[in-house]
Amino acid sequence: MTLCSKAWAFRVTWPVLPPSARKRPALGFRVQQRLFRSTKSLPASVSGSIYTCDDSNAPRVRLFTKEGCTLCDKVKGVLVELKAPYPHCLEQVDITDKENAEWFDRYKYDIPVLHLDGKYWTKHRLTTEEAIRGLEAFGNGAFESQAGEPNAARMERK
Repeated sequence: MTLCSKAWAFRVTWPVLPPSARKRPALGFRVQQRLFRSTKSLPASVSGSIYTCDDSNAPRVRLFTKEGCTLCDKVKGVLVELKAPYPHCLEQVDITDKENAEWFDRYKYDIPVLHLDGKYWTKHRLTTEEAIRGLEAFGNGAFESQAGEPNAARMERK
């Protein structure tokens, strides 16, 4: 708490505010909170390998996602459950990373999107049964790219 020249006037400096916001006198609480929220750093990338597998013939599943995607977390949970009975590698690609601008243009409205060994598999949701069917089809050599791959960039050009 900082006291001013008048005994009844004081300014509260919240310890959670960044230094730039602490220097501004007499800001209301709501304004201070908005200022604090706006000065947070950008979210970290969620790109990278989730898990790998020892089998060289196992499919590579790519999950196109971004930070805070709850549907993506559910899809990831389904795939993690099937890791042992249906060996596969899981990699996630953050579409908001600068180097993934092409994927962002295509999938920005439809995450999560899954690819199975480079071929479009599904979007939005994945049940355990659908995952088993896809992984078994890959194991049998019968997996084909599915219809309905989203492409927001093409849709926006029309």
